[in-house]
Amino acid sequence: MKYLLAIIITLSIGFSTSGQQQNFDTVRIRPVKITDQIFMLKGSGGNIGVMIGKDGTLMIDDQFAPLANKINGAIKTLDPGEIRFLVNTHLHGDHSGSNENFKRMGVTIVAHDMVRDRLSKEQKSRTGQVTPPREKDALPVITFADKLNFHLNDEDIELIHLDPAHTDGDVAIHFIKADVYHMGDMFVTYGYPYIDYGSGGSINGFITTLDKLLAMMNDNTKIIPGHGELSTKADMKKFRDRLADIRDQVAAALKKGKKVEEITGLGITDKYEAEWGKGFLKGKDFVLGIAENLKPPAK
Repeated sequence: MKYLLAIIITLSIGFSTSGQQQNFDTVRIRPVKITDQIFMLKGSGGNIGVMIGKDGTLMIDDQFAPLANKINGAIKTLDPGEIRFLVNTHLHGDHSGSNENFKRMGVTIVAHDMVRDRLSKEQKSRTGQVTPPREKDALPVITFADKLNFHLNDEDIELIHLDPAHTDGDVAIHFIKADVYHMGDMFVTYGYPYIDYGSGGSINGFITTLDKLLAMMNDNTKIIPGHGELSTKADMKKFRDRLADIRDQVAAALKKGKKVEEITGLGITDKYEAEWGKGFLKGKDFVLGIAENLKPPAK
């Protein structure tokens, strides 16, 4: 349990809206071109998606509050027109921290129903960490349960919510004609993904969501991960298969009667540690979280 407690405390700092421990003066917002209309912006926090065009700009996620002006400036170098819509892929502050700032610039915020619900209330983690409600300007003004469509800049855009995965309010964004997806933190390339069980996340839902989205993709699909570099379907399939392998081994150990605290010593993630262990989340932390998520409820 000590592994999981330590990582949750660390991540709660990283997911805060202001990112207090970071020096944002040195952060550069760097555009990566995907198509003539669609870009990925890298900075500090989750990757931002941007679609430009004559109907106005749509952006996906907005990193931390102190970066709002830099992000706005970077977008305006791509297209000086109006930013009309901001989609939050989920609630975490490294993806939604600038909501207030963009709302005050006249941008309409869109997200899943659970994102507005969680942002509007005090959130308390399993370790007792308390996140206060966000102010009114941070809240999405358009929300949906399962699917929402945009038709903008001669592009058809699907916002898709499937199963509880990274959180219970995750949204994937699909630019249909361009065949580009923004996955939020349902797919990352830094290593073991953080699953926010306290915000409704689920290892089983994580995998079923990836399965459903992979079935919609092809070998030419381009994928913006929540964190990391532009990726392909093959990259996401590899990620999914590793999660399923780890999940299946944890489930089998639990079925054999292993206690949750014993599972971290089984070496389940040893073969992935050289690559995935370079991230902030280590294999033992990841396995422990899965075991806690899968264990049968106490009678």
